[in-house]
Amino acid sequence: MSSNLTIRFIHPDANGRGREPLEEVLAHGTEKLAFACAFMTDAGYEIISPHLALIDKPGSFAVVSIQQPTSREALEELFKKHPGNAFVHLGTIFDYYEAGSYVGLMHSKLFLASDGKTSKVFCGSHNLTASALQGFNMEAATIIEGPADDPFFVDVETHLNDCREKSADILPERETAQDKRLIIELEVDDPIDFIEKVTRLHFIKFSPKGTKDQPALTPDSLFTILLFKRGTLHPDEPAPVAIAYINGLVTALNLGPNSPQKGVNAVFDKIHLTITENPPGSFVLTPGNLPTAEPMSAALKPRSWGTGGGIYLLRTPQSEIEVVESYNCMQNIEESMTARDSDHQMRRPKEPKIDDDIKAYFKRRPNIIDSLVSRKRYWISRWKRRIRS
Repeated sequence: MSSNLTIRFIHPDANGRGREPLEEVLAHGTEKLAFACAFMTDAGYEIISPHLALIDKPGSFAVVSIQQPTSREALEELFKKHPGNAFVHLGTIFDYYEAGSYVGLMHSKLFLASDGKTSKVFCGSHNLTASALQGFNMEAATIIEGPADDPFFVDVETHLNDCREKSADILPERETAQDKRLIIELEVDDPIDFIEKVTRLHFIKFSPKGTKDQPALTPDSLFTILLFKRGTLHPDEPAPVAIAYINGLVTALNLGPNSPQKGVNAVFDKIHLTITENPPGSFVLTPGNLPTAEPMSAALKPRSWGTGGGIYLLRTPQSEIEVVESYNCMQNIEESMTARDSDHQMRRPKEPKIDDDIKAYFKRRPNIIDSLVSRKRYWISRWKRRIRS
């Protein structure tokens, strides 16, 4: 390290406050302020907010990970007030992963501030949280100060730019209750003919096994029935694109005498179709109101129906590469879809080398689409996240 640099250790007291040393560094960024910090809570945002106007200067920016305990509200404020200079890291998917660490994190805690002549760096364990900066946690950091053109600061800026280039400049949409719905996959002889006979007067009784999906079946919850030609669905394999669909609302839920609540069987009027589960995860459609002994039944009312449909994912994509892979999957199976240009092209990191002595602690990741699109469960979320390729 250059002899022109001065170094201070923060703090000999392991529970020493980090707020004042960090704010000293932030205030120095009158010409440039850039930082990458893994996590930011509401309190952490409040602490640094007086200095955030500096990230709007040329070459300045902020990068924060979307992973918990980062506050969604704090990220929204950051993106709202500093568009173009706020970035969020969505996690990195590699071919191999360590058990318990499915997504690669942006875990840096690095702050660079310059007044044009001298630069200061705050580097340590502190996240932008009150627990870290107020002395509740045991934390450690160093402050390095020196001429702005020192090679040390060039390396720091290179690292920060790398974090930015591997992050997104658009905050993914927040999931809401309306994004969640019950998805039921059904095979019928002729899906097109089937939906032509559906009317708004129809009611469908849904009787799954057990009560595991009771939260999904509360009245006014959403449902989608995806219709496939008979023989096209196979256990434990991703489903193809549905030929037709029915969307609607759950209008009633009955917990019968075989449920843990020991209720009574309700009489659903105007039931035209019954859906039962046999075996688990596989559904059968029967005309009429079929009596069932299942502990729970729900009445489903169709509101709209049609042909075709996108893909439904078992879970929300957890990283940018999953967004891309999902979008590519839709392109492959729906030729009518057109690609959309990205607002921000993120550079992919190369696969890290795993040392021979720890290879046993890593697992090879399954195919992304196979893990996102699955028939092992039918109570899943509708994918409404912004697509960027």
